[in-house]
Amino acid sequence: MLCGRQAIDGDTAQVGPQIAEKLSYTLVTYLEELLDLSGATLRVRRNLGNGWEVVEAKLPVLVTVLDTANTPRPPAAKRLMKFKKARCRSEVEQAVSHELAEAGEDARATEVARRCLALAERGLLIEQWSLDDVGADLTWCGLKGSPTKVHRVQSIVLAGGAYREYPATDEGVVHLVRELIEDHTIG
Repeated sequence: MLCGRQAIDGDTAQVGPQIAEKLSYTLVTYLEELLDLSGATLRVRRNLGNGWEVVEAKLPVLVTVLDTANTPRPPAAKRLMKFKKARCRSEVEQAVSHELAEAGEDARATEVARRCLALAERGLLIEQWSLDDVGADLTWCGLKGSPTKVHRVQSIVLAGGAYREYPATDEGVVHLVRELIEDHTIG
């Protein structure tokens, strides 16, 4: 199963991991490249921000994918042009309400039905499901039903500071560890 890394609205990156938990699937995050899929084993390269990690997981697995994982093919112009006029019922209702603002409710409903039928005949009516259509338990929907609450979103920028370089020798490692112990970073 594939999910994006995170949504653009809340930036919490919780949907993929929560789905994996609910389905009891193994979770692999930050996929950058699919290396192998053989039998019941998936092998991927994860981007960790400052490096990569190769991970193997047994199927079923849910993978969150980075935007750098793929270069999408250019859209087919003919298909794009065909579906650019596709609409869902709520879009049709909004357009009719705007265009026929002075008309009565019955006239607007008739026009919506006519336009939806015309779109359906051309394969351009996008099916739209409501919570009732899918039989959703309303106690689990919306802000009230969310298992998580975002109290505050902050943008933190870490400024670069001074750094020290230690030689990749036994002496350099000893010096680094001694300094980390003195600063109470470790130990």
